[in-house]
Amino acid sequence: MQPTDITCGSVVLQPWAERDIEALVAGRNDPEVVRWTGSPFPYTREHAERYVREETPQWWSEGSAATWAVHDATTGAVLGAVALHGIKDGEGEIAYYTHPEGRGRGTTTEAVAAVCRWAFGVLELQRIGWAASVGNWASRAVAQKNGFTFEGTSRLAYNQRGTRVDDWLGSLLATDPMVDTRPLPRRVELSDGVVTLRRWRPEDAPDVTRACDDPLMARWLPLPTPYTAQDGVDYVDGFTARLWADGRAAELAVTDAVTGELLGACGLKLGGREQGFGEVGYWTAPWARGRGVAGRAAAVIAHWGLTGLGLSRVELLAEVGNEASQRAAESGGFVREGVLRSARRDRHGTPHDVVVFSRTAADAAAPPT
Repeated sequence: MQPTDITCGSVVLQPWAERDIEALVAGRNDPEVVRWTGSPFPYTREHAERYVREETPQWWSEGSAATWAVHDATTGAVLGAVALHGIKDGEGEIAYYTHPEGRGRGTTTEAVAAVCRWAFGVLELQRIGWAASVGNWASRAVAQKNGFTFEGTSRLAYNQRGTRVDDWLGSLLATDPMVDTRPLPRRVELSDGVVTLRRWRPEDAPDVTRACDDPLMARWLPLPTPYTAQDGVDYVDGFTARLWADGRAAELAVTDAVTGELLGACGLKLGGREQGFGEVGYWTAPWARGRGVAGRAAAVIAHWGLTGLGLSRVELLAEVGNEASQRAAESGGFVREGVLRSARRDRHGTPHDVVVFSRTAADAAAPPT
């Protein structure tokens, strides 16, 4: 297999060369690259020279792997790397990382798309695999934007410098359309002018901890007690992100539309999305109670679900004794339908009756006010 340049839009993919050695060393030692890859650390100039002068030429010659430096088409700067490893029997595995100067520009997505097209066309591969350590949301987004199907998690599948970690797995077939497979948009911002609903951010974790370590919250929600700082981080960076990526729920932070202050949370469970069904849930931070936050947020997210996601029905369940939640549901335009017996269990496993409310597509003609 002959080393090949690939030109695609704003980037040029070129096999690693002597001129790239310094950039290779810098990139492999970047904290985010170190965090998610298995390269030696620290990555020395000796490592880079061996990679450029010996390893990659051998892989190209054997036809076992194809590796490129991703260059800015205008400046020539190295923005990252992309490779196709394990080429044999009609398949290979994509791998990539991005240097700090290339992040947020879509360069890696563009480079990966170009390599996949080249692999399917020139090498006539039938399947390209993808793997990334669990939690590497940036890598997962690049793969899914290029049409990869997320296939699941392989436990302790990757040996990262002596430590085994779980891997996400995915694939792209030659017959797949290379269209975005993410079930929910990356960015969502919804507002009625008073409250704004947006994706969770790492900096929200302290406020989440402060809000959830509250007796009234613990009474109605299955939260850890006491609620620790690590619980807040896990909620923002792990729990809500996983649900969003899998399309199981759209969990959003509720903020003041003017000041940006965190006021609470509102989510839309989407397990029944294929049947046109969703379920709203919410909580309000102690410092924001009495301002109608939950009702407004529920109305906003329900309207989005019914008009933006094409749902035909959105439910809201409130425990029979939680009168504040029931008032919020009604203020959000939800219609009370009845009581479901023993429909929800608390964190101790005790079942409770809940009042069921709903909004339907017929109720969504006008946006919430």
